[in-house]
Amino acid sequence: MTVVSGLSLPPRAVLAGLITLAATAGCQNDSGMGEIDQRIEALLADTNRSIDADSSVSVDRNLPGNEIAPGDTTAQRPATVNPPAESLSFATAEYEAEEIIARLQAYNETPADAVHLDLAGALRHAVAHSREFRSAEEDYVLAALRLLIERHRWGPRFFNDVSTTISGDGDDGLFDTSMRLVNEFRVTQRLPYGGEVSARALAQATEDLHYRVSGEHNQSADLILAADIPLLRGAGLTARESRIQTERNLVYAARDFERYRREFLFDITVDFLDLVVAQRSIVNAERNVASFQRLQDRGRALYEAGRQDRFETARAEQDTVEAIERLTRTQESYRLAVDRFKVRLGLPIDQAVVIDPADLEAPTPDISVDEAVRRALTYRLDLQTRRDRIDDSRRAIANARNELLPDLDLSGSVGIPTDPDRDRAGLDFAPGETSFDVGITFGLPLDREIERLGLREAQINVEQANRSYDRSRDDIAVEVRSAVRGIDRALFSLAIQERNIEIAQQRVASIEADPDRATVQDQSDAINGLLSAEDNRDSASRDVKVAILAYLLATGQLRVNNDGTIRPLEGMVAGSSDINGGEADPSSDNQAPGSEP
Repeated sequence: MTVVSGLSLPPRAVLAGLITLAATAGCQNDSGMGEIDQRIEALLADTNRSIDADSSVSVDRNLPGNEIAPGDTTAQRPATVNPPAESLSFATAEYEAEEIIARLQAYNETPADAVHLDLAGALRHAVAHSREFRSAEEDYVLAALRLLIERHRWGPRFFNDVSTTISGDGDDGLFDTSMRLVNEFRVTQRLPYGGEVSARALAQATEDLHYRVSGEHNQSADLILAADIPLLRGAGLTARESRIQTERNLVYAARDFERYRREFLFDITVDFLDLVVAQRSIVNAERNVASFQRLQDRGRALYEAGRQDRFETARAEQDTVEAIERLTRTQESYRLAVDRFKVRLGLPIDQAVVIDPADLEAPTPDISVDEAVRRALTYRLDLQTRRDRIDDSRRAIANARNELLPDLDLSGSVGIPTDPDRDRAGLDFAPGETSFDVGITFGLPLDREIERLGLREAQINVEQANRSYDRSRDDIAVEVRSAVRGIDRALFSLAIQERNIEIAQQRVASIEADPDRATVQDQSDAINGLLSAEDNRDSASRDVKVAILAYLLATGQLRVNNDGTIRPLEGMVAGSSDINGGEADPSSDNQAPGSEP
């Protein structure tokens, strides 16, 4: 019989109870996910604080979207929908010009349920709902999971194994059948500098199923303490390599994610500013159409009065048609850009959106090229990671040298059994029957060819890591120098385009003051020149803001809040306006535009 807490139980009863317990534990394997998520979030928060990052990663956040119905996961040939041409139909339609114009105008109407989106709202929504941002977060979470797994390997680990054996001995066709039940509970612990210690409690019970002998039930138990410790090869910090590298990898992942956040929100800001420029292009194109229509009406009146030839009037009408077609193309290009922007933000594609333009506060930095490069080489997170990976490769050399050492392992165990003279000893251990084993194993390094090759590989990896770091440092310096010059170039272009608008406006005004002295071609060129100058001015204004943000990103000085909005540096804010094109709100949250508060 098996003795549990002083009670004697038959092995069959114990086996049934253990099977029930195992089944219950198996049903609870998916439980505790909430506790795991909390541990991950706490680890990520601690890592973010260590690198002064502002991001807050939530593990259990659910994203909106359409759920795909699960298919047959066991099917060897998934179903494919690809009907032949004979099964498909194509409906034809003929539209009058007025119907086409009405449909195009309907595309420009704003529905009542349209979501108004400014820059700050777009950034918040991107952080809360963007698919690509969520994927980057999950990469960061996976790094934390790998560290938790590695930490668990280095903590005390508990195991319990139950095995049963039924055996029979035949004698002239009769079988003496018995059942043997073994339960082994053990706990293991890795040692900081190599090796492992373990403690085991081993309980055995045997029952003669036919009761053919008087002592049909037997039970015994043992307590065993064991240790295996390397003294040369595999000893020291080499034994902790997996733990050290996984801990460092989480810091690298935190830097990568913070760098990604800045790049992603920079890209969202650029996309938003492009939409604002496209909006202004539509307004400019509408004014252009109105100017050509006035020119067309004036030409028609002059023709009817006999003061202008027909070909001049026809030219004005042709210019008007081309202006309308150009406006239509601009509007469709804008609608397409808005749809793509919605996809990137994680907004439903059928959700109507109104882009609310705002002036982005981005003052011009006063900094030299050399100082900008110095800041970049100090602040860039990706460069810091490359520098730290050189240390990883140097540590790999030390580990490779350790692999060349001979094996010298120390092992030992101590066992305390129950009284061997009793058939049912229960948990009555007999210290006087204690046994122990101590051994040492020495392995000559006769074959270390693979290890020597591994050492040479590690040495080459160090050289490559150094060159990779040098190249990254030089690339960053080039990027920063270009970014600083890009600000000057964008400011110069903006000044040129502002002057170009003044010239174009003067040209139009001079023609309007005495239209009879100008041909239709002259007037058409003046109108198109003003449109081009206005479009170029709007693009140049956008380029200045993008160049300043690109400088901040390139030098590692771009800072973003937890909700995704851009945090202005000291000296960047004048008055109450912030860099996100609205009123400064330090208490902003992750609420998506158009959602309920």
